[in-house]
Formats: sequence, structure tokens, C-alpha cells
Amino acid sequence: MQPFHLSLGSKAFGEQSDPGLVVAYQSHQDALGFLSAALDQANGMAFLQGPTGSGKSTIVREQCAWSRRDAAVALVDGTHLSPRRLLTDMLSQFGVPTGSDHDDQLLHKLNSFVSQQSRSGRSPVLIIDNADQATVSALRLLNWLAALETRGNYALRIVLTGRDGLSSLPKQDGMRSVARRHPATYSLNPLTKREAMSYLRTRLIAAGGKQSEKIFPVDVCERLHEASCGWPRALNDRAIEALHDLSEPQSDVPPPRIIVSRDGDTVAEYELTERQYVIGRSETADILIEDSYVSKMHAMLQVFHNAIILIDLNSTNGTTVNSRIAVKSVLKSNDVITLGRHRLKIENAPVISAEVDEAIKATDTMTMQSLEDLRRARARRAVTMLKHK
Repeated sequence: MQPFHLSLGSKAFGEQSDPGLVVAYQSHQDALGFLSAALDQANGMAFLQGPTGSGKSTIVREQCAWSRRDAAVALVDGTHLSPRRLLTDMLSQFGVPTGSDHDDQLLHKLNSFVSQQSRSGRSPVLIIDNADQATVSALRLLNWLAALETRGNYALRIVLTGRDGLSSLPKQDGMRSVARRHPATYSLNPLTKREAMSYLRTRLIAAGGKQSEKIFPVDVCERLHEASCGWPRALNDRAIEALHDLSEPQSDVPPPRIIVSRDGDTVAEYELTERQYVIGRSETADILIEDSYVSKMHAMLQVFHNAIILIDLNSTNGTTVNSRIAVKSVLKSNDVITLGRHRLKIENAPVISAEVDEAIKATDTMTMQSLEDLRRARARRAVTMLKHK
């Protein structure tokens, strides 16, 4: 039998999750509003773009359900899409029988249906998900479809989704009719930290989980948000990993710690129980190093359950790990960080996984944003301390 947390993870975030469960967030809502408004315009064509796993498919499925209330809708997967599959998928979803018709017969049937529906004031809607992955010949057919008109109006309303850069599609050769419709584009944004916490807890509760605040406390939600950059699919994957960790027997491994010494004498020890630490000469640093060769905010430690990361914060004199200059480094037990005359030795560091290593390499911007948050928080704390002196 699958452990409880693993089963719960699959139901909430994995293969067994309810495809009808939608946890809306601001960019999701804005995207739906954008699509509805764009389809009501005279040009009736819109692009929805964002990275893989940003929620585009979820959004267009929801839009599809809304549009079906007053018009025929075809939702087609653009992955390796061929012209014939585009035609047969559209006709079958429009309720038009195809049989073994040749391509020219399919085109005639589609043209007749679209024209008839448009004349009655219910222009059909074509949604191609992952349109940027369609074949060139399918895109040429799409360009032909974009040119269909009835009584001076476009006969087919069209929505395309794809990765960032989809908006450049009208500039490609052979896409003149698409360009003439001047499609509007909406680029999805990731979930904020607060939205990620609501997303995680809501999906957990919907899957039958209890005590969602204990399973996903604020610090865990923030860590998952940072690791996923706020994109839904990556957030699902990170959540499953977190629940997997809960299912594993807890060991008595002591928490990682750092031992600070100067000229061979230990001057301080820190257990690394928080998510991140700023090392520097400033009194507001988490790990204070009183050394003229150390910058006020010299370096940052990011502490994960399966990795400790050291990042130099553009310090004046640089940071070395095991006598090598390091801008960003994954720390192991017994590694020694050198800052001026001080040595910082790492103990009980977790073993890093290859997956986390890849994620770390892509988090420079996130790190600097975290640093700015820390700076602002410390500035507010310093002002508060001065007011009470």
C-alpha cells in the first residue's frame, strides 16, 4: 500500500488529481478576462503565452467551457499538429461527420459550417494549445482559416497558446492573414508567495488532506515557491517531493551548523535552522564577522533540506571555499569558507541531489530579490530599534 502522504500527493498534485479542480490566482483570472474580451472584439484573435507548466492548458480548458455556452468550440492540441488532424479534430468537435473524406472535402465541410454559424451570429471558436509546436503545414492551414470571412466579418474566432515568443508568429513567412488580424497577446505571470500558499493548501484539502497549515506551513510554502519560481506545474512537482519527504522515516541526523574561527580559535557557532543567512560585517547580518576585509553584506547562505548554497553578494574582496574563489557554491560537510582572517567550517551538510543542483543554477534573480527583501526588513528593524532607544 502506498504511504499516506505519497497517495495524498498524487491526488492533490499528481496523476490522480481532479482535472476539474482549478485554483485561480490573479494572472489566471486576468488571462480569462483577456481571452473573453479578445474574442468579443472584431478581430477575434488572441495569443496566450508563458513557459511550459505556467497553466496555459488549464486556462484555455476553462475558456473553452465558457465559450461553448453560445458557440461551437474546438480545442486542439498543437503538439506535432498536422493539417489533416487539425481539420478532423475541428469538424468532430463541431459535430460535423468526416468519415474517410479527402482533405479538400474536409476543407469544404469546414468552410460551410463556419460560414453558416457566422451568419447566424455564433462564430465558432478554435483554440490551439501549444500552437508553437505545430508543423509548418498546419500553421499554413491556420493562416488560411484566419482569412475566412462572412459578410465582411471574420468567420472564425481563434485563440493560440504557446511558450514565450508566440507573439512573433505573425511575423513569420506565410502568416500574413494572421498578422492582418492584429492578435492581442497576454503573457502569464507566476503565482506570488501568498497565492502559492493558497494554491498548495487548497489542492491538499480538495484531495482529502487535513491540517493543511501543518503540512504546508508558511516557511515550507515559501521554500516551494522559490524552488518552483511560482509556476503551477513546478509547484505541483515540488509539493509532491515535500510530501514524499514526510513519508520517509525521520532520522536523528543533527542539523547543519557553521563554526566560525579566527587565527585558529573558535569565536562562534551557529545551527542553520533558518532558510537563509546573510554573512557580513554589518550588525544586522545574521552571521557577524568583524573583519575589515569583509563587506557589510558579504555573502548569503541558503539552507534547503537537501542542500546548503553559498552565494557571494558582490563583496569587495571576494569569497573562497576550500581556497578557491566562489561566486556560488554548493557546500558539503567540512568545507571551509574563508573571509579575511576568519574561517567558517560547515558541518552536517545534506547531500545535494542533481535536480536541486539544476534548480540552484537558475535562481540568481530570485536570490537577489530575497536579498533586497532582507535589506528592507533589516532597515525597518534598525529604525525600530533606534526609536526605542
